[in-house]
Amino acid sequence: MKSIFLSFVLLSFSIGVFAQKKKADPFRIVNVPDSLRLQLVKKTYPNSKDLTSKTGLYILNLTNSKDFIFKDGIYYYKGFGPHFPRRIFIFNKGVLCIFDNVGAFNPKGVLQEYLESIKKLDLTDKQTVKYLKAISEYLEQESGNTYGKEIK
Repeated sequence: MKSIFLSFVLLSFSIGVFAQKKKADPFRIVNVPDSLRLQLVKKTYPNSKDLTSKTGLYILNLTNSKDFIFKDGIYYYKGFGPHFPRRIFIFNKGVLCIFDNVGAFNPKGVLQEYLESIKKLDLTDKQTVKYLKAISEYLEQESGNTYGKEIK
């Protein structure tokens, strides 16, 4: 009788642990439409051939990393591996604005591109402030990152 009870407790614990791990999936990304994703892939792997929308890319919402639904907003993306820096893009009303500058290497360039994107994307005042806060946090996190660029 004790062994049946113990087996039941262990089984319940195992199911609970599995359910917890399933909630915290570290590889979950935003599902961006293929046409937009291919543009991001080409920016990430500029010297590669045979790129497709299925080429490896992490894409996450910059204002809420737990929001995996693609919609108007600001996002970061990066290639697989530690040597790929995080880059930013904004999608608003069907228009995509991919930043050329990387926060770790040129924070002023990122801010300049952001200022230009405000008009290009016709951002509201609320979006402008929200995205600026996200970019500020992104730049703080990227400060000092080299992504292996110092190794020659």
